[in-house]
Amino acid sequence: MTCPEINFPYFHCMKSIVFFISALLLLGYTHICCAQADSIVVLPVKMKVPDGANKLGSFTLGNNATETNCDYEALIRAAKDKAAAVGGNIVKITELIDPAFISKCYKIKADVYHVAQLPQYKLPAADTPLNASYATLYFYRLKDTMAFVTAYNVHMNGDSIVCKVRSRSRDSVNVYADGQEALWAATERRTELKLDVKTGNKYYIRCGLRKGEIRMVPVLELVNNEMGKTEYEQERNHKKNMGVEYLQQVH
Repeated sequence: MTCPEINFPYFHCMKSIVFFISALLLLGYTHICCAQADSIVVLPVKMKVPDGANKLGSFTLGNNATETNCDYEALIRAAKDKAAAVGGNIVKITELIDPAFISKCYKIKADVYHVAQLPQYKLPAADTPLNASYATLYFYRLKDTMAFVTAYNVHMNGDSIVCKVRSRSRDSVNVYADGQEALWAATERRTELKLDVKTGNKYYIRCGLRKGEIRMVPVLELVNNEMGKTEYEQERNHKKNMGVEYLQQVH
């Protein structure tokens, strides 16, 4: 039995409608489950989730013993990716565990939420731990252009040694209170650098040497965060050709 001719246009029309609705549903589902990571906010431990937010799940990232790509920035990127995969636009940090012993690995526990309209948040920089109750001082020394130059200790306030700097070295220390900090180093002569430290901030101290009367004299220089981070990371990645320009500037 053949269908009446009038049914064929109706049949094709229905197929088009079904296809159109399916496409809309597919697009809608893609939008819901695959949010963009750059549209996701990360809230610190002490900041509340906005009213009406829908919790989508929880996760833990980082391992203070075995993982390698687990500095704070890497974990935040991974947390945003996890939130994006389930359609979330808020990552709420519930616990942040600092690196233990010599490890550089953070560990975070977090919840994922979705809210229809994100409030305007004023948040710390992306590479600052969101519950930071300390300031971080980064010490680094660029590649020396001369052989057998002096290594020296950097002290804080009294005689406390915070690090030893040599060619292409880098280190960091956390300071848990606001106030004046006096850094110093000595070879032939003593060099001092005073900092007005505020918790939550980062300070990059470039260490070097200049010519003294008999020996090389330490240089302790506070540099802006953009330059300091670039040079510090370059030493981390063992990139070269930075030492000549800097030593020409400070000698």
